[in-house]
Amino acid sequence: METTNSQNPCWYTRLQGILFLLVFLTYGLGDAITSIYMIEKRGIMYEANPFARYLILIYGSSFFFAIKIWFTAFVILFVPFLIQIRSNRPIFWMLNGYLISFIIGGIIAMVLNIQAMSNEKLLFLPEHALVIFFILVLILTTIGEEIDKRIPVRIEYLECALHDVAQLLLFIFNKSKN
Repeated sequence: METTNSQNPCWYTRLQGILFLLVFLTYGLGDAITSIYMIEKRGIMYEANPFARYLILIYGSSFFFAIKIWFTAFVILFVPFLIQIRSNRPIFWMLNGYLISFIIGGIIAMVLNIQAMSNEKLLFLPEHALVIFFILVLILTTIGEEIDKRIPVRIEYLECALHDVAQLLLFIFNKSKN
């Protein structure tokens, strides 16, 4: 049983694209920028992640920033996308649960970094944030997997990308004629 939206079958890819972008902005950029700024204001020991502390101490903030962006783009976003494309069964909603977990985790990390930077009482300890994140991953991916079992979605990424590019070009062409 395949489900598609007869009006716009590409809404699935657009939804997932927005989630990918939000993960990159929150977990990747947002957490990295607020971590670096917090460390500059408060000191390296305020960074709760010992691996991040090590990278910053040994290689500097720029290296940490580059590694964080690379890790987010490749490991957290690109690898699951490849798995989804190559999967024999639908994992669309499971992957969305995974992405939403990272969005929430990135927001929590940014809030804790800003609170530490401002010398405010933390909402909760960084260790608790990790537990919340892992629980979210388990719950949201399990919910997504159950949805995938009931409503399998087949996504044609290339077809949708070409459709969206064609629509964008038509829009630009029509605007330039006016």
